[in-house]
Amino acid sequence: MNNAEKFLCAAILVASSAVPHSAFAENIAAVSTDRSLEAYIQQIGVGDENGSGSQALILVNKATGTQRRLLVSRYSDDYTKNLTNLSAPLFSLDGGFIYFSSGDASPYRAAVHQMNLRTGQIRYVTTGWALSVIRTGPYRGYMLVQKHVMRDRPEGGTYNPVFVIRPDGHREFMVPGSANDDGELAVGPWLARNGWHAW
Repeated sequence: MNNAEKFLCAAILVASSAVPHSAFAENIAAVSTDRSLEAYIQQIGVGDENGSGSQALILVNKATGTQRRLLVSRYSDDYTKNLTNLSAPLFSLDGGFIYFSSGDASPYRAAVHQMNLRTGQIRYVTTGWALSVIRTGPYRGYMLVQKHVMRDRPEGGTYNPVFVIRPDGHREFMVPGSANDDGELAVGPWLARNGWHAW
C-alpha cells in the first residue's frame, strides 16, 4: 500500500467513527423522476493524497445507453468547494439538477452540492449528507439532509438528525424523531405516516 492509499484509509477510519452510517451507504445509481436518466459515482483510480482524481460523477441516458462524465473529484481546503469523497447523487424534481455530497476526514465539513446539468455549474447548498429528494406532498422538491451536530451544553456530545432542506439551502425543520445518532431511521416512518415519497 502506497502513502496515498494509507492516508485515504486513515481518513476514512477517522471519519467513520463520527459520521452517520447512511453517509457510507452502498452507491446505488440515482434515477430521475421521469426514469430517463441515471447518475452514479464511479471509482476511477487512487487519485492523490486528498482524493483528487479518484472518482467521477457519471450521467447515463437510459434510452441510448450513452454515458457522460460530469465531474472528476478535486480537493479544496474550503469545504464549500471541496469535491472529493463523493457520494449519494440525487436528481432534482425536474431532472435538471443533480445533488451530491462531498466530505473529508471531518464530519463537520461534509457538504451537499448542486450541479446544473445544462450549464455544468456547481453550487454549494448546505452542510451534511443528502439522503433523498421528497417527490410528493407539500415539500416536494426539498431534500432530506443528515447533519452531524453538536449537542447544546451541558449535555454535550453529538448526534445525526435529518432536516428538510430547500434547494436554496434554507433549513425548514428537523424530521420528527430524528434527533439521535441514527436519525436516518426516522425518515421512512415519517414519510409513510404522511403518505409521501422520497428517493
